[in-house]
Amino acid sequence: MHTAVSRPSVPPSHDRSTRWVSVIVAGLLGATALTVGGLLGAWQWDRAHQQSSAVEPDPAAPIAEVMQPGQPGRGEGRLVTVEGSWAAVDVALVAGKQVDGVDAVLLVMPLEVPASATGTGTAATLPVLVGWKPADDVGDIPRTGGTVAVEGYVRGGEGSAPAPQREDIDGATWVGSMSTAALAQEWPTPVYTYLVVAETPAPGWRAMPEPPAQSSFDIRSLTYAAEWWLFGVFGAALALRWIRDNGRASPSQEEST
Repeated sequence: MHTAVSRPSVPPSHDRSTRWVSVIVAGLLGATALTVGGLLGAWQWDRAHQQSSAVEPDPAAPIAEVMQPGQPGRGEGRLVTVEGSWAAVDVALVAGKQVDGVDAVLLVMPLEVPASATGTGTAATLPVLVGWKPADDVGDIPRTGGTVAVEGYVRGGEGSAPAPQREDIDGATWVGSMSTAALAQEWPTPVYTYLVVAETPAPGWRAMPEPPAQSSFDIRSLTYAAEWWLFGVFGAALALRWIRDNGRASPSQEEST
């Protein structure tokens, strides 16, 4: 004859306390999943719509590592350094421009880059945009002797445009655009196909403003954002369902109370 062994009963108050602890833990886990998923999704969303500078923040590189004369332009936005001397020819004045909402004239000067710095073994002429002035304030043209070091960022040239009819200025030629092809007709060849915008302006001229930031759209980051949001919602939904299914007292417990 077997004697039945009775198990010790769990007091209803103890079971109720354990159940409430589980409900609180599940609620905290659900809230954490929703918060983490929401924050990471928002971060990925910002990355998907990020704005990047038009000028790369990398350290300036020697110009020969970025572009070479007589070759298709490349390296736009890269910071470069170059040493040379200003060529003894007329500088270029570019009319019909606007800078900061002001009618402006841009100053482009020819920098003779020695053969040792071009990467091709041949000396070349680099167009350097060294500043701007209001259109009604163009006076003397700066002249600088000796070797000069230029640091700035690379920018593309422009299509050809007719030269404006303006009053002649000694030492300068009026041009309708920053066309390196047109400048090659006035300056010693070969001429670089891209320009460099100097960080330091010519004496008496104003520095060029930085180009506006460029907007970009990354579909991969947008997908990651959606995944994180779904993860957060899924985690919160699981926690709510667990609370609904396990947070209630069982029928036997309800009868014992």
